[in-house]
This record gives sequence, C-alpha cells and structure tokens, in this order.
Amino acid sequence: MAYKALFSPISINRLALKNRVVMAPTHIGLNTEEGFVTPGAIDFFLKRARGGASMLIFGAVAVSPRRLPSQMRLSDDKFVPGVRELVSRIHAESDAKVCAQLYDWLKFGRHWKQDIHELTLEDIQKSIELHERGAIRALESGLDAIEIHAAHGYTLASFLCLRNKREDGYGKNFEGRIKIVAEVYERVRAAVGKDYPLGDRINGDDFIVGGNTLKHSRPIAKRLAETGFDYISVTAGGKYEDSSGLIPKYECPHPYPPVGGYSGFRSMPSDDMPEAVNVYLAADLRKTLRQAGLATPVIAAGRIPYPELAESILREGQADVIALGRPLIRDPDWVVKAREGRQKEIKRCIYCNDCTERELYGEPSLCQFTKE
Repeated sequence: MAYKALFSPISINRLALKNRVVMAPTHIGLNTEEGFVTPGAIDFFLKRARGGASMLIFGAVAVSPRRLPSQMRLSDDKFVPGVRELVSRIHAESDAKVCAQLYDWLKFGRHWKQDIHELTLEDIQKSIELHERGAIRALESGLDAIEIHAAHGYTLASFLCLRNKREDGYGKNFEGRIKIVAEVYERVRAAVGKDYPLGDRINGDDFIVGGNTLKHSRPIAKRLAETGFDYISVTAGGKYEDSSGLIPKYECPHPYPPVGGYSGFRSMPSDDMPEAVNVYLAADLRKTLRQAGLATPVIAAGRIPYPELAESILREGQADVIALGRPLIRDPDWVVKAREGRQKEIKRCIYCNDCTERELYGEPSLCQFTKE
C-alpha cells in the first residue's frame, strides 16, 4: 500500500477508526431552514461515508435555540429523529463512524465600534447546560463521538482568547479563561460516560491583535488533554469581527464578504495561501503533549489537497489524523481512490472557496464543479 500511515488504524477512546482520514467539521447547509435533516443531507454524507473516510464530523451542530439557516441542530428533542436516521443510514451503508461537533454561538461584533454585550454568569451556566443537553441528544441519536467546538471565535473560543479580561472567574488569567471549557467537559463527560469518545477543537493561533498564539495554545492543549478530552483538533483564526486583525487590510483575491479579515481566512485557507498552512500549529501542540507524556491524538487540517501530503504529515509526526473538508466536498471518493492507488483520479480541490462563499449567502456549501 502506497500510503501506509494514512491507512493505518487508530483508536480514540473506545472508537476504532479504520484509517487516519476524517471529514472535517463543515457546515454544509443542506438541512431545512429550521434545522431538520433532509434527504439531500443524507445523500451528501452517505457519499462521503461510502468514499472511505473513517469518520464524518458534522460541523457546527447547534445546541442553542439561536438559529442560523439550514444548520444541523441538537438544540431540541424534535431534531433527534432526523439526526438518528442520518446516523443509522451511514452505519447501515458504510463502516464510517459519525461525530457531531457541538457548538454555541452568541453575539458577535460585526464592526469594531459596535458595543459588545458581556455575558452574565447566568448566561455562562446556560451555555454549559446547553452543551450537556446537546450531548445527551447526540447519544440518543446514535452518534459515535462528540467534538466540542472551542475555536473560530465562537462562544468557548472567545473565553479561551487572551483578550478575555473578565473579572468574575471566567477570564483575566489562564485558569479563568479555560474554566468554561473545563466545566463543559465535566458536564458532558458525566452525561456520556468515561468510555465515550469526546474531542475538542481549538485554535493554535487566533491571528488577531492581542489574541492567542502558540505560546498560549500550548498550555490550553495540555490542560484539555489532562482533563480527559480524547483528541485535540487544531485549527486557526475565525470570526473575531470585534478585534483588529494582524493584517488590518488583508485582501483575498476572491469577492467575499468580510468574515474576520485575515483571521477569518486562516480558518478556511484559500489558494493564495501555502498548502498545509496550519499544520505547523498541530505539530507544535502534538509535540507539547508528547513532551508532557500525553498520547492524546492530534488532528490537523487546513489546505491538505492530496494524499502524498497527508501521508508525509503523518510520517513526520506532525499529526495523528488528517481532517479533510473541502477536498471531500470536491471529491467524495478521495479516500477510496487513494487507498486503491488511483490518486491521479482524485478531483482535486483548488481552494477557490466558492463553497464557502455560498455558505455566507445562505446557500449549501457545495463545490461549483461537483455540486453533490
């Protein structure tokens, strides 16, 4: 086999993955306006499951009643039957595992002059409770794993960020900033059990002025692994619209609406950025964990278009698992083609980010070339 590392198995808690390729958490936008699973969503994920990925991670599964169009939801019991049907179909028609990335999002500043509402302690406890309830519904839906979304500027990421100066125990210093994530872990772990796979996604670098860099994400990753998270998924940047970017007037060669400037584009690197542009962050945090005697698997993502590159990342010890988002949107059979030595037949993602632009306009995040 040409890609021995890529197609070697790995265990995450009780979960046995057949290879090192997972579908990255991605908002596809094929659900109904209210968030119910549709036949189109089932068809989309079934194609990726049959295509050989060892695990599909449903991205941005909402735990709060706040609504974004066509978003998958576990914010109410009424959404469980649809998600359960989707998971059941994947299990019946493939050997892929299924994970839900649970997240909460609150108010963003859409302009640096906009007033930002500071969450109350009651708001914080409500968010923790919403994660717990979402996890219970994930169990009821038959999901194999859960990922807590603490990246990209959403609620938990905003608490982890160095810019969090709260004085009430949920900010100001390291212990305060990480407190809400630790409390989410405790509540979710109690709900799902110690042998249920539970991962966390964090930023290796926020790419904003005054935000987290590797210096700050190293102790975060170490603490989360020590706390008991079964894997750490590493990404970067996000929608920190209320913060100044490292490159204030970053211009991307595509006509997108603003999504946090340079920081936003680091979370979904396009063709003007180097391949594997964020992998060094995963490699650094993996090294930090190993030096601390922690074997927690680390997932890398961000502009990894072809199997040769994915294989080299694994062989060089930069990551334990590769997460592919847009490449699997472009070609659902990416994994099986690589496994069968048909890598030249892979329809490569060119990272034009047309799929991302569609999401920003409330359309399904489908490839303009594949459209399936």
